Amino acid sequence: MKVFLLGRGRGWIWARTFLNKVATASGGVTEIVAVDGETPRDTLAALEIETEGVLVLAPFILFANEDASADLSIDAVRNEAQRAILAIELARRMPRTLFLHSAEAADWPRLIAELLEMNPSDVLPLAEPMPDEATSGESNVTISTSPSLLRSYLTPLAVAAGHSASIAVVWPRYCFLYGDMPGESLPAAVEVAGRGRILAYGPYMPLPKGQWRATVYLGFSADIGSMPFILESDTDAGIARGFFEVKQGGIFTLDLDFEVTDPFHLVEFRLVSQDSALEGLVSLIEIRLEQSSSE
Repeated sequence: MKVFLLGRGRGWIWARTFLNKVATASGGVTEIVAVDGETPRDTLAALEIETEGVLVLAPFILFANEDASADLSIDAVRNEAQRAILAIELARRMPRTLFLHSAEAADWPRLIAELLEMNPSDVLPLAEPMPDEATSGESNVTISTSPSLLRSYLTPLAVAAGHSASIAVVWPRYCFLYGDMPGESLPAAVEVAGRGRILAYGPYMPLPKGQWRATVYLGFSADIGSMPFILESDTDAGIARGFFEVKQGGIFTLDLDFEVTDPFHLVEFRLVSQDSALEGLVSLIEIRLEQSSSE
């Protein structure tokens, strides 16, 4: 039997030490594979998943210093999201998965023994004491920064592998880019005046494989007039488009269904004005994304 171990931090180190002792005690019947999540796409492609394999997900620290969460770059969040998605995709492929919750740290040896269908009395003596720091700073920590990609996007991904419920995340405005100034952050309001063009795009973030629905929240000024727009999602599976026309100011929502077939592909949305305009402002407030639990 192969046991795949994924995680980061002291809890992961403890689990690896304990599992290695269990493998030795089993006389080679159990093989431990410590998964390197630094290159998620290559890691997933290289793993040979067995029908009798099991996955142990140890708690992993999203970032070393929670106090610095407000200053984290988009690139740092993107990299952490890919590691979290690796855990989700591994859990989907494995016949059995054990998610080592921090609150159950005292029971980890017993839970692992039950997962491996071994007599707990044979393996519990192999467990080393759990360090006090083993579960500090892990993915279940409450992030006070608001709004925050950590709270609305990264943390839901980090815990999704251990739950069968649908995945729901939010991409706030500040992670998108400004069409009139490529590479610059999207301002709170964008002038529609001028030719038809891409007004907002991004955020180039990954999503787990499956069918998704995006609900886009948009605000328009009272002088917007009658104006047609396009919303596009661009994934590895192709481009999905939604067409809508605004005739008055206010806050509106638009739903767009799309598919993700490569979980490490960076997803892009584009908000496009179709016609030229003399005046008006538009605001991309946020995009909420939800995946069906059937995935």
